[in-house]
Parts: sequence; structure tokens; C-alpha cells
Amino acid sequence: MKQNLKTSLTHRGISKLSWWLFGAAMIAAAWWGQPLVDSVHFENHFFGVFWYSMIALGLMFWSLPSEQFTDGKLLERRTMLLGLLPLWRKSEPVSGFERVELTQEPNVFGKDSVWLSLITTEDGETKRRFVFAYFPASHRGIAKAQQMAGDLSQISGLPFAQAATEV
Repeated sequence: MKQNLKTSLTHRGISKLSWWLFGAAMIAAAWWGQPLVDSVHFENHFFGVFWYSMIALGLMFWSLPSEQFTDGKLLERRTMLLGLLPLWRKSEPVSGFERVELTQEPNVFGKDSVWLSLITTEDGETKRRFVFAYFPASHRGIAKAQQMAGDLSQISGLPFAQAATEV
């Protein structure tokens, strides 16, 4: 029987294809907006300033992805500069939570969302929640969420409460 010997778990924003595609789209949008700046018409310069301010805002959010990490004793959420250099950290002890849980939330547009969280309840209601990861509620997304929930449960020593099964 093969044992999973993971001792830590990290969920990174930069490991998703969408993060890389958004960065490429921002570069393409910056290149596409060049005629606004190079124009001889004053009103085009105004639109160019607006265009590049929106691109700068998008790149600011893109360049600061977050990641979640646990070693079984500590949960940590970090904001990273380009996924490499930590700029901000928030830590909580795993002992402050009761269980690992997958919850499925319906979306108005597109697939539902599956959230992997560590939960503390009081009188049947959620008191504290630490969201570790998010997945789309597709067959593949739910499978990834269940795999990560099992790994998180094993590393943290907390029971895995429920699994999202709807698609």
C-alpha cells in the first residue's frame, strides 16, 4: 500500500493557467493601446491615459497573487510579488479549527464554486472559516478539491467533513 508522505501543502495562484493568460492579455492590451498615445489628436491622449491606467491597475492586482500554506501546525496566507517574494503574511494555528470541509456554492453565471475550508462551528453554525482553495464545480475541479481536501486533512490531522459531489 502506497502512503502519501506529504508534510506540507501549498495552494498557489500562479500555478493556474488563468493567472498566466491574464498577464499575457495585459501585455497584449498594452501593445494594442499604443496608437492612443502616439496619436496627434488630444482626445486620443486622454483615452490613452485612461487605457493605460486601467492596464496598470490590472497589472497591480495580477502581480500580487496570494497563496495558502500549511505544515500541519500553522495555516498561512501570503501575498506574493509575482509569486516569488512574500510581501504580507497572516498566520493562524491549525489547532483553532475542527474540520476540513468542501462546500459548493451556486453561481449565477457559469459553473458553481467549490471552496476548500477549515471550519470551526459553535451551536451548529460556522464560527470561523479559513478558505484554503477554490475550484470550479466541474468533475475535474471536484476531483482536485477532494484530493487536496484529503491531503489537507492528513497533514493537519483534522477530519474531512464532507465532499462536494454535485456538478
